[in-house]
Amino acid sequence: MVVRKKSGTLSEQETAQIVQRKNQVTLSEPEKTQIVQAVLTLKANGTYDRYVREHIDYALAGHRGPAFFSWHREFLRRFERDLQKAARNPNLGLPYWNWSFDNSSNSSIWGPGFMGGNGRTSDGQVMDGPFAFNTGNWTLNVRTNGEPPYLRRQFGVNIPSLPTQADVEDTLKTGPYDVAPWNISSGSGFRNKAEGWIPGPEPQMHNRVHVWVGGSMLPMTSPNDPVFFLHHCFVDKQWSDWQVRQLELGGGDYNLYLPFSGANPGHNLEDAMPPWDQPNDTVTPADVLYNHGQMGYSYDTDTDMQPFDELMPGQRIYSRGNTHCLTYQSDSNLVLYWVPTWQQLWNSHTAGQPVGVCRMEGDGNLVIYGPNNQIIWSSGTSGHTGGRLVVLPGKVVIYGLDGKVIWSTP
Repeated sequence: MVVRKKSGTLSEQETAQIVQRKNQVTLSEPEKTQIVQAVLTLKANGTYDRYVREHIDYALAGHRGPAFFSWHREFLRRFERDLQKAARNPNLGLPYWNWSFDNSSNSSIWGPGFMGGNGRTSDGQVMDGPFAFNTGNWTLNVRTNGEPPYLRRQFGVNIPSLPTQADVEDTLKTGPYDVAPWNISSGSGFRNKAEGWIPGPEPQMHNRVHVWVGGSMLPMTSPNDPVFFLHHCFVDKQWSDWQVRQLELGGGDYNLYLPFSGANPGHNLEDAMPPWDQPNDTVTPADVLYNHGQMGYSYDTDTDMQPFDELMPGQRIYSRGNTHCLTYQSDSNLVLYWVPTWQQLWNSHTAGQPVGVCRMEGDGNLVIYGPNNQIIWSSGTSGHTGGRLVVLPGKVVIYGLDGKVIWSTP
């Protein structure tokens, strides 16, 4: 597993490890308990309700347009950091709910020790789990349109099924990122398909999940249901996966973000996204576009090394499908293997050199360091700020921010 560091330069040694966002099915019971208790702490001190209010007040900034992914990425990042403070654990990562696989009312996410289950038939009120109204810990204080003060869910009532794994795969193959007129009328593009407005007439993908859960997940107050954050964490993961796919395809017309101009305010690449449009707190889609590792988190299935990611001796990173892996061996050799037979396809020819660390630097250079930061080997690609390494079937590639190949194994 790649180690991610929030390091700006090689000399910064006191930086925290990037948190990992895991599939919720892999969480241990203590991990689930820690997340639940942190959420309840944020609810008790009023922080949680602030997120619900922001989602209502700035709905147009984060929905029905190109900034859908970037707005929610920043929204999740800030919630995750507040969750870490509440848990007093800087390594706590938001889990994601892979609803294309865990797609039934009996899935582990709905256990009484985690998110709780479906609502009762009469009114949708959730009666079990830590967020049930009868616990006294979860009153919906931010409500619209006569919503009751209790959490509601109605699995499969409004739409019979969740998106499938085939739906996710089909969406990840869609490009470019977005097309004019840059709203729900856009007839193609990854954003509008993943958000769920096309192909229609039924809601798809992201929208379909909200509708399937039903109840409190239907209105813009949907963060009232904590499963909102696990749902959107998986949506954010899809955006990250899609970006790597575009690099694998070789760029071309598959731009990582569109448009530069022409969309509603807040949705163009360099527009400030409300509420983060203040002089001392400004966030644009460009700020959160590329390397989520620089925002403090990674996903448990990432196939890339982003700036300042590290491989320690014995660690490896796999390609999509796990057919190939790049390993920094304990003999200081960096090796690309074909996993079925562990055939060696490429190596850095550094076996026997002093052992240290393999790091993807912020300037686009992949470097093997020995003790005392002695350079043992490098890809020779410095000068490409923001470069990202991706393990592909049969090769390792470093891409620049423009999606062009700047280095590849033979």
